[in-house]
Amino acid sequence: MWRVAQRGEWRVHGSIRNLALAACAMGFMLAPATAADDDAKGPLAEFYSYLPAAPDIHLPEISIPFWTDDLKKAKRAYKNGDYARALKLFRNASDDGNIVADWYLGHMYSQGVGVPRNDAMAYSYYSRVADHFDPEETDPNRLKITVDAMVRLADYQRTGAVNAGIQPDPKAAAQSYLKIATTYGHPAAQYALGVMSIRGEGVKKNPSQGLKWLMASARKRYAPAEAYLGDLYWSGQIVNADRTRAVMWYILAQQSARPEDNPEIFSRAQQLEASVGEDERIEAEARAKVWDDQYPAEKVRPASGD
Repeated sequence: MWRVAQRGEWRVHGSIRNLALAACAMGFMLAPATAADDDAKGPLAEFYSYLPAAPDIHLPEISIPFWTDDLKKAKRAYKNGDYARALKLFRNASDDGNIVADWYLGHMYSQGVGVPRNDAMAYSYYSRVADHFDPEETDPNRLKITVDAMVRLADYQRTGAVNAGIQPDPKAAAQSYLKIATTYGHPAAQYALGVMSIRGEGVKKNPSQGLKWLMASARKRYAPAEAYLGDLYWSGQIVNADRTRAVMWYILAQQSARPEDNPEIFSRAQQLEASVGEDERIEAEARAKVWDDQYPAEKVRPASGD
């Protein structure tokens, strides 16, 4: 599926499951862009900050060129909820080889935004973006979007998508996540490794290592990781039960997430906050403030503004 042009030691041939792991030599134990201001809004805000790119993830002008007239019009139509027009314009830009348009189309088909959900189409568009991955890419923004697409392909690989002919292969997905997490620090990959390590899904069960991955993701204010930590502290699974800390994590998750993308986080947060006393809630807010001061959500993941 992938036609990734590679130079250097990380080579990808055939499909995502062939990602080569530098870490394999140690055994697979999971050891421990310049556009307008709104260009980072909408689904493009999902390009989470990861190394070596800087935390400011406004998308750039790229040499293909990145922000063509069709793409700008498509972005505006998408933001205004005119998905039929956005779809047409994104397809035009995609036909011209624009990987941002491909990413948007993958997002629309994976989420069923303006089109019926179609995992096969989403996988195809994300693959087109990932095909441009080059480990020696000098433009950090191009590197971001291609690595992000690779994470989304690994997501499909982990769970499978029967209607797209994708069989679940959590072991291969974990290998992909590990390479992406250790090389680029992508928080979605770190989160996936955390959950899989805790569950023993595709990897040897290692709850303590799983917690380390989750914390690494939470430091980048990845909302699912924060929410998962909240659930762990609420249930007392792996960690000692701590209602205050559980609410703290959900307060942080609400700051990092968007209601339209993660309604379950906001619903769960309300349930937990309603279940604790006033003193616990005040303490949770104070703890959340300390964490947010150290790892501010607005500096790691721009608000969508949609």
